[in-house]
Amino acid sequence: MGGQRLSLGLEKWRPAIYPLPVTTREQVMWAAPANGLNMKTLWTDTPYAIQRVAGLYEAGDITPDEREDLTHFIEHGWLIWRGAIEPHLIDRFAADIRSHHTHPGKFLTTRHRDGKPGLKISGGTPDRFESLFDLYVNLASARDVCLHQRIARFLTLVFDTKPVACQQLLFQRSNGHRVHQDTSVVAIEDPMLLAASWIALEDVREGSGELAFYDRSHRLPHYLFKDGSKRINFAEDDNDLYIAELDAACRRESMAYERFIARKGDVFFWTADLVHRSHPRTLPDDTSRLSCVTHYHPATTTPFWFRHHPNRHYRADFADRGSYVSAHYPLAAKQRGMIAPESAFMG
Repeated sequence: MGGQRLSLGLEKWRPAIYPLPVTTREQVMWAAPANGLNMKTLWTDTPYAIQRVAGLYEAGDITPDEREDLTHFIEHGWLIWRGAIEPHLIDRFAADIRSHHTHPGKFLTTRHRDGKPGLKISGGTPDRFESLFDLYVNLASARDVCLHQRIARFLTLVFDTKPVACQQLLFQRSNGHRVHQDTSVVAIEDPMLLAASWIALEDVREGSGELAFYDRSHRLPHYLFKDGSKRINFAEDDNDLYIAELDAACRRESMAYERFIARKGDVFFWTADLVHRSHPRTLPDDTSRLSCVTHYHPATTTPFWFRHHPNRHYRADFADRGSYVSAHYPLAAKQRGMIAPESAFMG
C-alpha cells in the first residue's frame, strides 16, 4: 500500500469531523453542505451524529458492538466486518452465480468482452467474465446475502427505517472502476440518502483490482456537475476532469488511501459520498474477484429512474428485513420462478 495503513477492523472513536471548507480553485464545482443546497442527509452524516449514538446506547436501543460500528461509520464513512456472512450462504450464492448460464435469458450482464457499452441478456454458455445485475430478483441466495439479518439491522439503524436494495452489481472480476462517489452514478431523488455494501464471495488476491478508498472522504464538500446536481451526465460533463478533481481533493486533504484485501464472507459498508475505486489491476485481466455490491436507500426516498420508468415502481418485500426494486426486471406482486429482464439499458 505504499506505506499506507491497511485497515483490518474498527478503530477507537475520535470526535466527528465537520465538513471541510471549499478550498479548490474550481469554486463552481465544489459546494460546502451549508451553501444553500438543502439536501436531505442520513443522520450519520450530521454534526450531532455521535451524540445520537450515545443516546441510543444509553436508552438500550443498540448494543456495545453496534455503538462501535456506528461511531466508526460516522467518522470514517466506511465500516468493515470480517467473516460476517456464514460460509454456507456465500457458497450457495457463488454456486448459483457460476451456474447462471443454465438459466439462459434470465440474467442481465455487461458486454465488456465485446468491448461494447450497454447490457445484454445472458446466454447458455458458461461465463466467468461479465458482471451481472440485480441478482436478488431471481436468486434467493442473493437476497439471503445482500439482505442478511446483520446487514439489514445495521442499515435499519443508519436509515431509521428498513432498507430498500435498489441496485446490485455482481463482479466476477474487477471492472477497473476509477475514482468516484456513488452519488454521481447511483442516482437517488435524495442523493445523500444512500449506502452500499461490498461482500467478498471469495478471498481477494492482491493485484486483482481490489477495492480501494480514501478514508474520511465522505466529508469533502459536494461536487456539483453542470446542471447543479450530484448526478453526472456523461454526454455533458467531463468525467476525466471529475476523476482528477476528486482524486486531487483527497490528496490535498492528506486522506489515507487504503486497499481492502478481503477474505470470503467479509463485508465493507460505505456511505453515499465515500471516494472509492478498483485499485489498478496487476494480475491478468480475467483474474477472478467474485464480489457483490448492493446499493440501498431508505423507504423515504426513491431511485431517480422512478421518474422515467413508472412500470418499475413495484417494491418486493424480503421477509422482515427490507425490500428491493429493479430498473431491469418487471417485478410483480407474485413472482413464480425466475423472470426475464426487460431493461431499457440493453445495447
